[in-house]
This record gives sequence, structure tokens and C-alpha cells, in this order.
Amino acid sequence: MTDDKPSAPTPLEALIKEAEAGHLRVRFNSDVRLNAEEFAYIDRDCAAFKDAIRQLQLIARNLAHQEHWGLGEDQDILPSARILVHRFRAKAGSVNGSGDAGDNNLYNILDQHYKIVDDLQQLHRTIAQKYIEADQEFAARYNEVSASMPPSKILPGLVQGPIQQPDGKWR
Repeated sequence: MTDDKPSAPTPLEALIKEAEAGHLRVRFNSDVRLNAEEFAYIDRDCAAFKDAIRQLQLIARNLAHQEHWGLGEDQDILPSARILVHRFRAKAGSVNGSGDAGDNNLYNILDQHYKIVDDLQQLHRTIAQKYIEADQEFAARYNEVSASMPPSKILPGLVQGPIQQPDGKWR
């Protein structure tokens, strides 16, 4: 299925294109040193951060589609409970395509963060690749660090509050 609507530019698209073409220029003072380790670790941590964002988006989606909230939304005497639950769902993510919260919901905001981190990762990968192509010492160190680095310490935070599991149980 093709989408006739042109995609919006990503946050760092112009910088990435400049880097790909080899035209990106950055000025550093004498205190800043470029090293392969930082490029490798930035790439690793961006990947871990994107994984964490996707896990949080899954939680937001589950909240938006959670059947029972236990706030009295199933009681006719408490119409405000149904309204409150609908607002919570809308803020977690689009509910049944209604889009009551528009883009101002947790799922979409996390998606914007994902795009920014993805652009940062792509920009750093592009710059690192240019250095790898131009500097054998940088390339050797980058490959050495990439092959032996420990896993990232970036993890999604603990989920707080009750969430209904697919089997109907709450945790």
C-alpha cells in the first residue's frame, strides 16, 4: 500500500544528508577530542534507548485498550467514571481511532522521542562511517570497542500502578 502523502522530514534529516555527502562541519575547541569509543557507545545506547521507548509504547497501548479500570466505569450511577476512563485512554494513546487527544498522547509523544533518538543514532553512524573510511586507526578501535562492549545500562523504568494482564489478572 502506497501513501501519497509525503513524509515529514525527520528532526535531523538535513544534518544527516550533509554528513552523508561529507559536507558536515563542526568546530571544536582544543578541549574536545574525537574518539572511536564514544561513537560506538552512542550507537549502542541509542539502540537501547529506542528499545526502551518501544516497550513504553507497548505499555501505553495496553493502557489505551485496557477493558476494566476498576473506577466504577461499569456502573450507571457513575457516568463521570466512564468519562474519566475515556480521558485516561485517550491520553495513553488513540482510542478506537477517535484521536480525542490528537497527537498529545503518551504513545505519540514517545514516538516523537523515538524519531529523535533514531536520527541521532543515524547521524552518529554516518559520521563514524566517514571516519572509518578515512582513518584506519579509528576504524580498528571502533570495531574493537563495538565487538567487546558491555550491554547498555539504559533500561525502561519499573512499571508502577495496576495494569490488567491479558488473562484478566491485575499486577
